[in-house]
Amino acid sequence: MTKTVRQREKEDYLGTMYAMKRKDHQIIKAEIARELGVSAAKVDRLSRELTEEGYLQRDGSRGLFLTPFGLSKGQEWMERKRCLTEFLCLVSGVDRSLAQENACAIEHILDERVLMGIRMFMQSRHTYSYTMRESDLNLMFPEGKREFPAAFFEKGTSHPRILSEEYWDFEKKAKAVICRESFLYLCPAAEKTEIRALEYSEKDRWERAVREKNGFAVPARTLHCILRQSGRISEGTVPIRTLKENGQWHECILAVSLI
Repeated sequence: MTKTVRQREKEDYLGTMYAMKRKDHQIIKAEIARELGVSAAKVDRLSRELTEEGYLQRDGSRGLFLTPFGLSKGQEWMERKRCLTEFLCLVSGVDRSLAQENACAIEHILDERVLMGIRMFMQSRHTYSYTMRESDLNLMFPEGKREFPAAFFEKGTSHPRILSEEYWDFEKKAKAVICRESFLYLCPAAEKTEIRALEYSEKDRWERAVREKNGFAVPARTLHCILRQSGRISEGTVPIRTLKENGQWHECILAVSLI
């Protein structure tokens, strides 16, 4: 059945609200308007309709919250868009931002049987692996702190991989803080390790990693996440380079196990 414009707007609204709650635990109407490119008045109208339909509720301070029904539907629509985005990345080879833009444009007009077929394909693909780019960890793991096994390999080595000198310079686990914008923290292994700076590659540019008390901060969005034949994300990689006391930069590949 063809969906009305209003139905499509409600799905976008609930999916956006669910994503906001997952990242911030707070829903702000001004941010929804900015994210969807609509007026504040339209957000108010949709909010009233969704409240009447049982998707939203307000507290005493007029804050907005998703009901259990709204949470369920919001998650469903966000996951549908995410699945379609990954499918378009896989079959077309375009970057994630373009795939997401197209997924937003076509998701509402696809028959549910087509969407189900895409879901089944994405769940049962087991003849190849592929790389998912620019996917923050907050869509894969719950918010909070985690640790992931980490290793460093020489650039250009694959079968077999060859450990780089950074493997001994850093701790063997990356500390992750998963929130609105997730980061991996790489901590030097010992005080004697003289690492003056660390940079990571993002969109073919070298960006300086800020050194914090947890270590060098690398944004999780820079990871190229590899989906293996099992369909599970098994690893994230990103090119990095380190500057030591000798004044020379050395490039390598950071690999983080995400299972």
